[in-house]
Amino acid sequence: MPHTLAASHRPAGLDALLDHVAANLGTTEQQPAPDWVADVRSALAFNESASHPAVITLRDILLDDAPRTPEQALAAARVLLAAHTRELAQLAEQHTKETREQYGVTRSSRGLLTGMSNVRKLLDRHATSLDDRAGK
Repeated sequence: MPHTLAASHRPAGLDALLDHVAANLGTTEQQPAPDWVADVRSALAFNESASHPAVITLRDILLDDAPRTPEQALAAARVLLAAHTRELAQLAEQHTKETREQYGVTRSSRGLLTGMSNVRKLLDRHATSLDDRAGK
């Protein structure tokens, strides 16, 4: 059984040192970056050539251990969701284009193409709304 010193048996200097360390632990905290949303947008631009820039940027942000305020985290989430929503809108547009090229515009494909175009427009509007709420 290991031997431990009771608090009454520790040297007085150690107690003073531990008290000093405990008192000063909170004074070295980093302050949140003033414009983290701009940092997130820069990271998105940097990762633009990746296959999924929003997901890659989200990974980078989740691994970042810098302190953030809840407001900054919410704004960053909106920026990332807007970017991902734009990716989905691009997929819908690409699918519409491919469907139009494969089947043409016929009576049976017109409704499908119109619906897919409307979904893309809805996604674009949603992404713009998220960006507006995140602040520019």
